[in-house]
Amino acid sequence: MPTVFITGATKNTGFAIAERFAGEGFDVAISSRNRENAEAAAAKIRKKYKVTAKGYAMDLLSVESIQGVFAHIKDDFGRLDTFVANSADLGIGIDILTATEDQYDDLMNTNVKGNYFACREAAMIMKEQGGGSIVIIGSVHCKSCVGGRSLYSISKGALSTLVRSMAVELGMYNIRANCLLAGAIRTDRWDGISEEEEARRRANWPLGLESDGEDIANGAFYLGSSLSKTVTGTDLVIDSGILASLLPYKRGDSK
Repeated sequence: MPTVFITGATKNTGFAIAERFAGEGFDVAISSRNRENAEAAAAKIRKKYKVTAKGYAMDLLSVESIQGVFAHIKDDFGRLDTFVANSADLGIGIDILTATEDQYDDLMNTNVKGNYFACREAAMIMKEQGGGSIVIIGSVHCKSCVGGRSLYSISKGALSTLVRSMAVELGMYNIRANCLLAGAIRTDRWDGISEEEEARRRANWPLGLESDGEDIANGAFYLGSSLSKTVTGTDLVIDSGILASLLPYKRGDSK
């Protein structure tokens, strides 16, 4: 059976991606910083989709932890066909005038260094078996910016560049690498917000509707499966038209 490994996949977008691959017959590896949460999410996948699924505790701040988890996945599943780098430090409220050195180090070490070495470990397994696909869940923040997200934007820009580098360096081993640039995604962070706040957010996007986990999962499955067998080094944008619009977007006003 083909195997997929998704980081940060215990809920929200990551879990939706895990479900999408499981529904297509993939065995599933799930990681979280919390082992119990990862194992619980894997148990849900096993019960619903009747595939092999296992949960692992992984700390993206530790290269040793990353290497250990990939070694376990290789031993447990025997292969790794698709790696989806979904985990991220969101860096909300960190702007260039107030960011501390610790905040910088934590976010960049998680989002850039951690994902860099995770992709390397995935690529090493894929090289041995003759190919595979690496998908990084990126963000429109790598192209356009809002206040209070400078570190996050920098990190997502670095990951988009990493994808292009991997496409060039790993293509000879039949390993593809692509980035999914997500816009607004409805997650549990939306729980409890008012209808007025929902409407205010949606007014910023030409389609007037945020993506849900299934929307992102469909894109991740496309990039991570043979459906995109000749696609590498690209950004797939799923953002309700955010990048196409000069904000603030004004519905019905073309001026």
